[in-house]
Amino acid sequence: MAEKPTKTDVKKVVTALKRSKKKVVRLEALSRLTGIYPEILGARLSYFEPMILLDESINCKDFLPALVEYLEVPSDPEKERAKPIRKKDLEPYGSVTDFVYKKLTSVGGLVDPTIRLSDDDLAILKRLIENEQKKRRGGKKR
Repeated sequence: MAEKPTKTDVKKVVTALKRSKKKVVRLEALSRLTGIYPEILGARLSYFEPMILLDESINCKDFLPALVEYLEVPSDPEKERAKPIRKKDLEPYGSVTDFVYKKLTSVGGLVDPTIRLSDDDLAILKRLIENEQKKRRGGKKR
């Protein structure tokens, strides 16, 4: 099956098909209405009608309901962006060793293997490691 088309492309096609007063809109005419090359438009619409690239007589208005239905389905939920790590987040820790000692050790000073770090803690650790590598290289980045 063809790749899923983007919602913006489908919106362009739907508005062009709704604006058109013709009963039959072929791929070439739809291409002129949307401003997208016929080959590219055909590849994107092959998700709805696989034969569109092979058969030039297919009426694009026939699969308008499928296009509208595709737009009504909610898109994938956006992933939460990780909050940026700021200097104030790094201030409590002088180095990677300090972070490990404060976060991963138990009362006796031994590393506790049962402790799980959160995503934020891992991001802080990553930034601390990057900072330490920069110090070792003398500020140069490879």
